[in-house]
Amino acid sequence: MPLNILLPIVVIGIGGITLLILLLRPTPPLSFPTPDAAVETWNRRNPLHPARRAIPSPAGTHALIMTDTVPGLLWSMGADPVTRLLDMPLRVKETGKGLVVQTADFTAPRIAIPLPDGKARRQWRALLEEHA
Repeated sequence: MPLNILLPIVVIGIGGITLLILLLRPTPPLSFPTPDAAVETWNRRNPLHPARRAIPSPAGTHALIMTDTVPGLLWSMGADPVTRLLDMPLRVKETGKGLVVQTADFTAPRIAIPLPDGKARRQWRALLEEHA
């Protein structure tokens, strides 16, 4: 088959498969609706730094984790949990939609946390800056 026919077929096929996966959403995004769910998820990923308590965001997409030493953040990337111990220098900025945590970790240099409620935003910021 000539390349000028094969290349468009491959490109359209890959694009079609990607679009189909995005539309069907075969895996629901992971959420943390309760503090217990967040603690359980955190402890599975971080057995050496167990969580004392968790404060999930109102939407359940993120959770602030309090350990015996330093706080941590838990969020989901699709169906997989992502955890970060905040044992490094960090800066917390408040935006109209939530918080932005800037870390020295090159794998997660900027973490956006949607917190539309001003009270929750202030509480999270105070807890994060206490250990910054």
